[in-house]
Amino acid sequence: MDTIETLGLGVSQGPKYRRLFDTLTGAIRRGDLAEGTRLPPVRDLAWQLKITPGTVARAYQMATEHGLLEARVGRGTFVRGQRRELADVPANTIARTVTGEQLNLRSGHTSDVGQSVLVNQMIAEITARAEITFSDYPPDNAQDRCRELAHGWLQEQGVTGQALDLVLTSGAHNSVIVALHCILSGRDPVILSHRLTYPGFRQSAHLCRARLVGIEGDAEGPLPDSLAEACRKHNPQALLLSSNVHNPTCVTTSLARRQAIAAIARRYDLQIVEDDVYGTLMADRLPGIDTICPERVWHATSLSKCFAAGLRAGFLQCPPGLGPLGQRVVQGMSFSSSQLLTMVTQRLFENGAVGTVAGRIKVEVIERQAMAARILGLESVRFSPGIGLLWLPMPVFWRASAFQTACEKAGILVAAGDVFTLPDEPAPNAIRISLSGSDRERLQQGLQVIATLLAAQPQDLLS
Repeated sequence: MDTIETLGLGVSQGPKYRRLFDTLTGAIRRGDLAEGTRLPPVRDLAWQLKITPGTVARAYQMATEHGLLEARVGRGTFVRGQRRELADVPANTIARTVTGEQLNLRSGHTSDVGQSVLVNQMIAEITARAEITFSDYPPDNAQDRCRELAHGWLQEQGVTGQALDLVLTSGAHNSVIVALHCILSGRDPVILSHRLTYPGFRQSAHLCRARLVGIEGDAEGPLPDSLAEACRKHNPQALLLSSNVHNPTCVTTSLARRQAIAAIARRYDLQIVEDDVYGTLMADRLPGIDTICPERVWHATSLSKCFAAGLRAGFLQCPPGLGPLGQRVVQGMSFSSSQLLTMVTQRLFENGAVGTVAGRIKVEVIERQAMAARILGLESVRFSPGIGLLWLPMPVFWRASAFQTACEKAGILVAAGDVFTLPDEPAPNAIRISLSGSDRERLQQGLQVIATLLAAQPQDLLS
């Protein structure tokens, strides 16, 4: 078995630290440096290779950031081995099974305002037509009309792009994965996101064998300095954003912040994947980041929050000219989206049901938000009008994880802040509450229980 001393700097081009990193990477991938191998101390290897200690330290750091090495305090630097396998893809900690007795305020469902009946009627009408057959694969032009209608719907919301660059997907989550497959390359790609992020982003990054790195944010959105520093340090290929409604904090990224992010993305050749699934319910939308730098924005959305989550009708507006690439990725994953889903979605756009139901959902959510404000009575609750999420910081005597447990004992499911936290990042002392999915009377009862728990000291609940 070779050692790093005998492998040396290799024959790759570029700075010496990069050549040493390439040597380490190749040796680990080939198995020349086995998992668990202890590498020489920085100064020892620098002396043996006749390079500076700073060069070795930089190569070690780069390999550690790529998940190839790990530094153990007081013991040294060791080979972590091959890249993690897909078997350890994390489960979605938000969308978990709920029993009939539990009140689910954890998952962001849609309230039923009549859309289930509409969908059932349309499926019956479509399948009753004698000329409709599902025995063969859909023809190449089967999605054209639905794509055209979906494109018009997105344009009404201010999304830019051409219909030919719109790809039909199985929900916004699938759109994000399709975009990442179009963007990412190399063995160890890096993706950036807010350090508090929707768990589905972690799943998407893991499925694409990419490393997710968190950046800081404030009340205006991601911090430009944090983003720029992460670009310099990690050389990322993609940034995951939710500019209109950040999940879980409900922050809307300001226009000035969007412009700053676009400038940084151009400077570092960073592609942006914008998950706008909640933004479809916003009345006063700011100009999207796709209007600022259209050449690098992949706009992912769906009908999940504004119509029905179970329909799984998603859309990916690709940058100019990259729609065919997105379509090839979809074909590689599943050949195409469901023909029945496409026909139902097309009919919903044609008869105006999407807009009608979205309006009803928004009114329902606003009324539920008013109810929550009356019951919880907390000025610190953060929400976006018409969006069925609440971000609730905890009183000083509660920890979010303990409060989540107390709610579960009372039969209510909420999401503690650590669910949205990237590994090694500090968890906020807050919970996210979803106001959709249950009937209004049961929601009111659940919110009253939460208000009672918030007013109680944790020790008062000990038996």
